[in-house]
Amino acid sequence: MVKEESSLYDKLPLELLAGFYFEISKNIEKGILSDAMYHEIRLMEQAALRKGISLEYLHDKGSCMIEDEKLLRGTTMQYKIVE
Repeated sequence: MVKEESSLYDKLPLELLAGFYFEISKNIEKGILSDAMYHEIRLMEQAALRKGISLEYLHDKGSCMIEDEKLLRGTTMQYKIVE
């Protein structure tokens, strides 16, 4: 039995892995990042699958995290402007 090599992505918490996965996927779709980023996506996908996490869940988790962060930053910026 051949053991798959782990990557840095195996060591990341789920939230960070999901956020990276979502952002890089989105940027590849927009053509912002190079095709070389497909290799990074594959490493993230392998790490998720080794953790028993579906790619759909990883994408959805990343999407929710990014949206939550945008809302949080928007609220923080509004608060700073009012002060």
